Amino acid sequence: MKIVIAPDSFKETMSAQIVAQTMEDAVHEVWKDAQCVCVPMADGGEGTTQSLVDALNGEIRCVEVVDALGRPRTSFFGWIDKEKLAVLEVAQAIGIEHIYPQDRNPTRSSTVGVGMMLNAISELKPKKIIVGLGGSATNDGGWGMCHELGLKLSDAQGKEIDPFEPLSLANARNLDASGIDPSWYSVDIILACDVNNPLCGDKGASAVFGPQKGLGSKEIAVFDHALKTWGDLLDCYANQAISTCSGAGAAGGLGAAFMAVLQATNRAGVDVVIEAVGLDEALEGADLALTGEGGMDFQTKFGKTPWGVMLAARRHAVPTIAFAGKLGYGVESLYDDGFAAIIPTVRKVSDLETALKDARPSLFEAVKMMCKIMDARNLDVR
Repeated sequence: MKIVIAPDSFKETMSAQIVAQTMEDAVHEVWKDAQCVCVPMADGGEGTTQSLVDALNGEIRCVEVVDALGRPRTSFFGWIDKEKLAVLEVAQAIGIEHIYPQDRNPTRSSTVGVGMMLNAISELKPKKIIVGLGGSATNDGGWGMCHELGLKLSDAQGKEIDPFEPLSLANARNLDASGIDPSWYSVDIILACDVNNPLCGDKGASAVFGPQKGLGSKEIAVFDHALKTWGDLLDCYANQAISTCSGAGAAGGLGAAFMAVLQATNRAGVDVVIEAVGLDEALEGADLALTGEGGMDFQTKFGKTPWGVMLAARRHAVPTIAFAGKLGYGVESLYDDGFAAIIPTVRKVSDLETALKDARPSLFEAVKMMCKIMDARNLDVR
């Protein structure tokens, strides 16, 4: 029997690699001769770098950057040398989780740190970069990143726009990209992102994501105007309406800058990971697929890892069983969409701290029990 094990991380408890190893150990407890193929997964969000590094035998590299407020911070990215592939999550530099709520200030926040990560990666001469967008504390349209890469922006009088003053984008009139290293245009940059918002407007970065970053109701329109000016310049530079594209508003508008200035393409996060780790190849000839993450509910079908794994497995006529620490509202709808079973791993009533502490042994027992039931009933997973 061939079993493909392709889980996401269980947040706050286990990386995707540890989850996969735990599942494999449980399977072998019952089916000692089973062939298990472990493929750590992610969906473009937190943990994507580690999952791809684990799946592709890469390494984590540290880099000194600044956070959204310009404070020094040690960040990291993934590097897979054999493929000349870099993987980064923008939140590792400018993540909102790195800033206390009382300190969040979008009017003084910048994506400069992302540019610093990219400059460090450029020294390795990458052929491809996968960028996990999301979780940023910024709303500068990616201007800070562009500035760090060499782009210049000035107002009508020739005064340069400060990369830590995003509202000054409203005064921008001249864009000069001659300082950007032309080698960037030979790098395939993929944005792993499930956000389809444009840069501006009612569904734009400021209106939809601004409030959670600290924007007040009166500031939204001001920021939207500033990003509209910036977006018009990007559209003119790229010679296409990048600012209205799906995903342009991701990470406070960082998506627009990536697409316009670095010619990046935007794709669903889980699809990017599936392709990178070769999940379809692993599923060839498989009898069963196991996946899971910390929690599953009706939203799982909107681009989460278990959903992507199930769809990939279905293409190969392989049934999928998912495991989750918490099953939320509407999870039963996932059965209609293709899951063979969805199994909770929490084994007893307890507080959250205890449940998190017991996550690994609980997962092990849940997978082992599944194997025992299938074994006892002599079930044919196909």
